Amino acid sequence: MYPLLELGPIRLSTSGLVLLAAVYWWSIRFPVAAAAVGGVQWVDRAERCVLGVLAGTILGARIWYGLLNLDAYAINPWLFLALRVGDFAWPGGLFGGAIGLVLAAKRVKAAAPVLADAALLALGPPQSLAALGMLLSGEVLGVPTDLPWAMYLLGASRHPTQLYYAIAAACTWLILRSLARRYPIPGAPTAAALALQGLAWLLIEPLRADAPLLPGGVHLNQIFGLALILIALWWQRSRMSKAGS
Repeated sequence: MYPLLELGPIRLSTSGLVLLAAVYWWSIRFPVAAAAVGGVQWVDRAERCVLGVLAGTILGARIWYGLLNLDAYAINPWLFLALRVGDFAWPGGLFGGAIGLVLAAKRVKAAAPVLADAALLALGPPQSLAALGMLLSGEVLGVPTDLPWAMYLLGASRHPTQLYYAIAAACTWLILRSLARRYPIPGAPTAAALALQGLAWLLIEPLRADAPLLPGGVHLNQIFGLALILIALWWQRSRMSKAGS
C-alpha cells in the first residue's frame, strides 16, 4: 500500500490524488455522455451543470463522512470545510450529487432524467479508478479470508473489496451502455444504475472490515443500498403503469 506520496517536504494522499483524477475524468466524460444520450444539443447543458453536480457531490460526501466520524467532527466542526481530499463517503456523495444535478438542471432549464442518465453513464470508469485509489491507501479494507484471490494487506490475507467495487463499477457501466442503446427511455439508465449500486453495497459491504455499522451490527451502506433498489423498482413500476394507462 502507498497511503502517502512523499515529494520532498510534501506528503500527499494517494487515494486523494486518484480521487481528484477520477473527478476530472468524470467532468470530461459527462458532456460526451450527454451527447450520446440526448444529442449534441445536450453538450452545452451538461457543461453548465458540471460544477453544480460536483458541488453537491462534494458537500454530500463530506457531510456524510463527518456524520460517520462525529466524535472528531463534533469537536472541530471546521473539519467540514477542511481541504481533506480523503474525507469523503460515497453514499453521501451520491445523494448530494443528485440534489446538485436537479438544481443545476432546473437552472439551465433541462430535463433532469436525461442529465442523470448522462452523469451515471460517465461515472463507471472514473468510479473504478477511485476504487483502485482506495486499494493504494488501504481504505475500504476487506475482512480476512483464505480464498485464492485474497490480497495480503495490514498483516492478513483479505478480501480485495476495493477491486470488487472497481469491478462492480465497470460492470455497471457496461450494462448501462447496452441499456441506453437498446432502450433509449429517459431515466431508465439512472434507475438501473441505482439498482446496481444498491446491489453492490448489499453484496460487498459485509466483506468490509471497516464498514460503518448501526447498533446491532447492521451495515449502514446495506440499508442505503436496499433503499436504492426499492427506488429503482418503484420507478420501473410507475413507468409501466403510465405505459399501460
